[in-house]
Amino acid sequence: MERVGWIDFLRGISMILILVFHTEVYYKEYDVTPYYIYTTNAIVLFYFISGYLFYRQGELDYMKKILSIVRSLVIPYFIFTTLIAVPKALLRQESIDWTETVSNILSGRASWFIAALIIGEVFFTTLLLIKRRKTLWLSIAAACLITYYIVPFNQHNYWQWQDALLAVTFLYTGYLYHQYKDFFHTINKPLYSSLLLLILILIKVYEYHVDLPMRNIAIESAPLFLADAMVWLLLVVSMINYIPHVRMIEWTGRHCIVYYFLAGGCPLIISILLNKAGCHYDGYWYRYVIALILVYALATVLTWLIYKYVPFITGRHHE
Repeated sequence: MERVGWIDFLRGISMILILVFHTEVYYKEYDVTPYYIYTTNAIVLFYFISGYLFYRQGELDYMKKILSIVRSLVIPYFIFTTLIAVPKALLRQESIDWTETVSNILSGRASWFIAALIIGEVFFTTLLLIKRRKTLWLSIAAACLITYYIVPFNQHNYWQWQDALLAVTFLYTGYLYHQYKDFFHTINKPLYSSLLLLILILIKVYEYHVDLPMRNIAIESAPLFLADAMVWLLLVVSMINYIPHVRMIEWTGRHCIVYYFLAGGCPLIISILLNKAGCHYDGYWYRYVIALILVYALATVLTWLIYKYVPFITGRHHE
């Protein structure tokens, strides 16, 4: 499939925001900026883009799509979670429990986001096989969101099936946007974007003052979470034509899955090195910025090396 610049750019933005969050957690040793301010939005955006890419004119080749999911997500999941299990434990100075490690990998707990994306995409692919009206698809996607909220949440559920329900909702949102993109292109004007930005700011201010509890990536208030996510998505895609694209960010987006698997290890390594060098955070923001730049640089170099020399572990051939 031909690369779409703005798709890669938005994926790159999502991955960088996830690096920002993990750098805060490891270097500052706590997330100063609340999770729901930007991290939730980054993940929702990734689901949305994945759904956008699902849309095709004509019949869906089910087996081809499932094989694509296996190649691009399932195989990298098992390879990366296995390869990083021991280094992650050593860096954290933890003893290695092989039974628990294997159990976490096989049950999808080793990387909750990728596990949820895999299950969500498989379910959504199956949903698209239903030869019915779009209202049925919309009803099922809405039912997934409702089920996510009414079932008691367990962050360690098997293959993250609850987060996969949430993924389906936004996969379908991206699919619908692509289907009716001509309509959205007619309303994506600066005034429309400005209004969406104002609404999103008001939502974020309210969330900050109320400080609602979270269930993984979602705010406990379903209406508020849905309003936040939808306004954010509409805002981002309405502004994409007015934002200069940066090739480095697009490159990050094209290789985002590997960045995600490195999003925990790289901030941990940089944090350990900076702290041993006496460069502790201690409330100095410029030190955090330095740490973030180093994290992004390290993740980029490692990602380049992986795609250059061992691309098969990502499900791709040499570029």
